Amino acid sequence: MLLILIIIFYSKYSSELAAIIKNKDTFRSWLMSFGSWGKVIFVAIRSLQTVVKFVPAEPLEIGAGYVFGTFQGMLLCILGTEIGSFAIVLLTKIFGTKFINALIPEKKITAVQDYIKKINVISSLFIIYLIPGTPKDLITYFIDFLPISIFKFFIITSIARIPSILTSTWCGSALGESNYILSAAVFLSTVVLGLGGAALYARYTKKKEKLSRSAV
Repeated sequence: MLLILIIIFYSKYSSELAAIIKNKDTFRSWLMSFGSWGKVIFVAIRSLQTVVKFVPAEPLEIGAGYVFGTFQGMLLCILGTEIGSFAIVLLTKIFGTKFINALIPEKKITAVQDYIKKINVISSLFIIYLIPGTPKDLITYFIDFLPISIFKFFIITSIARIPSILTSTWCGSALGESNYILSAAVFLSTVVLGLGGAALYARYTKKKEKLSRSAV
């Protein structure tokens, strides 16, 4: 039933929501029109975005900073993400691989399963969730395949997400205050850190693969 509701909501409203989120002023006015419920609406949108990707995470995080400020926006993003991640875990527990197959191509599923076998799960999870722009929520769908408890998974990934979300909400907050120089500086710094982190992670992965081959 929950899966059906998500699919119905996604098919009916996702394009409208995506259009609202992409325009920061429209997004702010729309959320403010709900009064104190605006924060609840935002958390619900963030939760949905975690389960089904109707918009990328970064624009939504920048929007959160623009509307709610740096730290409040970050906290709302994290809350929505954790609710959405818990929903993914719940749905995978209830529906198993059928739910994963409905949302993720078979090739990606096989690639992720093969990758999991080669890595140190705790350090790799932290690095993946720390680097901006990585497909973090995709990993959540595979929690049953990870040799780690759900509690540890949520603690590690929640802490690792903070810097990436914080830089995005800071950028959005600077935009909201018309501080375009600071906003651009934060955005460019995030891009540079993301690219640098991705390069380091690629080197780390290759090194691990070489070590695993030599051990065979």
